[in-house]
Amino acid sequence: MSMGALRHAGDDPTTRFRFSTRAEPLRLRDSEPHVYGYAWRHPEPRASVVLVHGLQSHSQWFAEAADLLLDRGLSIYTVDRRGSGASPATPGDIEHYGEWFAEVADVVRLAQTEQPDAPVHLVGHCFGANVALGCALTQPIEVRSLSMLTPGFYVQPDYSLAEKLRILAAGLRRSSARFRVPQDDELFTRDPDVLAWIRADSLGARTLTGHCLLEINRMVKWLRRHADRLDIPLLVFEGTRDRISDNARNRALLDGALGSRVRWISLDAEHFLLAEPCRDEVLEGLTHWVSQ
Repeated sequence: MSMGALRHAGDDPTTRFRFSTRAEPLRLRDSEPHVYGYAWRHPEPRASVVLVHGLQSHSQWFAEAADLLLDRGLSIYTVDRRGSGASPATPGDIEHYGEWFAEVADVVRLAQTEQPDAPVHLVGHCFGANVALGCALTQPIEVRSLSMLTPGFYVQPDYSLAEKLRILAAGLRRSSARFRVPQDDELFTRDPDVLAWIRADSLGARTLTGHCLLEINRMVKWLRRHADRLDIPLLVFEGTRDRISDNARNRALLDGALGSRVRWISLDAEHFLLAEPCRDEVLEGLTHWVSQ
């Protein structure tokens, strides 16, 4: 076991998810809208990994995992999606979903520039898995593989019909009305300490504009139709006790689109795999995957 794993074992979440001194803030693009994130730079990495966070989260959710992956010989880059984490943009809003794909692509290019001998791999968590797939399908970048942690093509619970009608009306009018994210905090984990940390987190997007939700709906429908175009290896981690990702429907989608081109790893875990007891198993799996 690495010294990083020993250092973090048993720590409380306020320590586990705190940025270490090895996490370096980054800001890309000379003009607005800038792209924000963090980098953990290994001097001689076997590979570079770009981590893409979920709908309600941000780079700090990866702070512990990034340190531990750095200890395993990888360089790690994260992106704070517009309106989350270090990004100062309006939380929970977007003009077009393609902007998320472009943000991730900019971080991939940075990794390639800084570590030209290290192949770049994309890793997305839940909604971030959707964005990572969209980036791989649409952006003129070179990535070696894609990994998904509890992918979010189908999630639960959903909005009620009445809520969907209000979202549609607000989105079409481009009003400033905001709507809660229907996945409550307690669905991420049953660990009381991790749950308390998530509840205290104020940097994510907990409400979204109607227009943003319509863009998400458009994006997910597009990805479901075009997932079969993915031409790089795909590794998917799923938690068998996940109460957010709809495992059966996500598996049917990806197996139907990619068949034997997707590899599955099932773990006895809740949704937030990197905070579950299986964390080290996930990190070892990712390290082995990107090192092949």
